[in-house]
Amino acid sequence: MKGPLSKEMTPLAGRYAPEDYIGAGGMQHVYLALDRLFQRHVALKTPKDESGTKRFQQTAVVSARVNHQNVAKTLDYFEDIDRPFLIEELVIGEDLRSVMEGKLPHLPPSTCARIFHKLAKGLAASHAADVVHRDLKPSNIMVLGGPVFTDVKITDFGIAKMAEDEIGQWVEEGGGATSSKTVLGAIPYMSPEAINDFKTAKKSSDVWAIATIVYELLSGEPPFGKRLNSIPKIIEAAPPKKPAQLNSAQFKSLGTQIYDIILTCLDKDETKRPTASQLVSLCEELCYSMPRYSYGEVVELTGPGRPTGKIRDDSGVLLMYHPSNFYGSSRVKIGNRVWFGRDPGIPRERAFPIVKAVEVAKEGGAAP
Repeated sequence: MKGPLSKEMTPLAGRYAPEDYIGAGGMQHVYLALDRLFQRHVALKTPKDESGTKRFQQTAVVSARVNHQNVAKTLDYFEDIDRPFLIEELVIGEDLRSVMEGKLPHLPPSTCARIFHKLAKGLAASHAADVVHRDLKPSNIMVLGGPVFTDVKITDFGIAKMAEDEIGQWVEEGGGATSSKTVLGAIPYMSPEAINDFKTAKKSSDVWAIATIVYELLSGEPPFGKRLNSIPKIIEAAPPKKPAQLNSAQFKSLGTQIYDIILTCLDKDETKRPTASQLVSLCEELCYSMPRYSYGEVVELTGPGRPTGKIRDDSGVLLMYHPSNFYGSSRVKIGNRVWFGRDPGIPRERAFPIVKAVEVAKEGGAAP
């Protein structure tokens, strides 16, 4: 492909003016662009290399068939300056991998239930349109508001199909050593049937994939491990263990319900897994809160005669907390970063649930 786009260039297709470079996915470059016709910002995507060009138009047509709140909308396709372009709804936030990696070790059941429900609804809409994603993973899920988790949207339905050549070639060659980020990033979320026959796109594999994503959010680790080492465990499909964090009384009930749904989605027999629409129904049985989320730091610890402590959010507001409100480790000290939901209270709001943020080296600064 030719060089990077510039904001000084003539608007593409007479209407799309590149303004900034957002980043690169496994198969594409992504730009922020202004649609001058409708005066709105959009995501402008173009393949990284010539190998992706052949599939770009086909996949644009496929992804445009899906219209749902939890799926990033495909708005336009065109060719200009000797390359193809895809215009997609601009989602203000971060991908799920970026929200979590190096920042949060896991998410509490209430947050996981909400994400599970929304992903299931987006997936059900795509499957109803006969569109299979094929490459669901945290980096293909956009989180509106980032750590605030306002909403989630599945993205790259079309681009995901472009990964077929690269992953399919790897599978056909017997899974030899590879440095491909596309392959290595996809493996932990692939179903047994996808590994055995990747060319046959199956809706059951999408259901498997979102269950692995939610398990990773709930526990902090993919159910079958990471990278190439996960393949034998995926093929075996032995039920992953129940996350230890769920042993806490405050999280056990809802967490166990989510875990049980995950297990049905990870059945080795794909015919026994729920369909995406059935998964929506299962998630509708979950009772979960939708608090506002914030980052802050611990400013007062609990101790003898002091059952509650205090957290100051990043805007300076003080909240109270109890050690039982932590999902996972409650071993904190003054100055530790925490991520939390907030419940109304007098004289102060209560932080619940709470997750201790990942510690970072001093030279890297505090957790976000």
